[in-house]
Amino acid sequence: MLNICPPAFAEDLARTAAGYAGTWVEANAITPERTRRFADLLPASTMVDGGIVGSPPVGGKRPTLCLSGQAGTDLVGDLFAGTDVGTHVLGERIGQASALKLPYSACQKASRVLAAVSYGLAVDHGVDQELLAIAGKRPGSYLVETDYIPKTAARAWRWGPELTEAADMLQNAGPPDDMLRAAAAVLGRWEHAKDDGRLDVHQALQQLHGPAAG
Repeated sequence: MLNICPPAFAEDLARTAAGYAGTWVEANAITPERTRRFADLLPASTMVDGGIVGSPPVGGKRPTLCLSGQAGTDLVGDLFAGTDVGTHVLGERIGQASALKLPYSACQKASRVLAAVSYGLAVDHGVDQELLAIAGKRPGSYLVETDYIPKTAARAWRWGPELTEAADMLQNAGPPDDMLRAAAAVLGRWEHAKDDGRLDVHQALQQLHGPAAG
């Protein structure tokens, strides 16, 4: 059983399967501490910690399902053998896969949020084309990928909770968590854009000027 859902619902879903006696792959973007609690929620299960890194397997893309745990990782690896999803075993400790997923996810998603806010600021002041010209001199800059802004808005409903999880991980470890919580708050401005494939860049930026969610 693979548990892949918005982070806020991960534990509720696990509770519904309390008597499950098979292999449970906890593949949500949650903190290592939360992942380790699943062993108590599913005492009959073989627990595998998972972290999905990369885009969905569409158009030749090949994501990786990172795994950790004392048992069950080989079974999961065999399940995905020959598919467009690769697997990689990190070790035997529950929490290792989650600990890898969240820092990677935090950097990718927070960078997309920062790029959207920065581009929107340049648009407000009429210097957006100049910003793109400067950013275009740096290979791989998210600033030039303005077509990704509506995608960020449409995914904000699930990206925000992931960044909050990463912020909690930072808080538990000691470094400042303010930046990730601020990025999650920005994503909250897009709560009405959930999976909206019709949104354009202008509309997405306009929503950033609206009231904060909650």
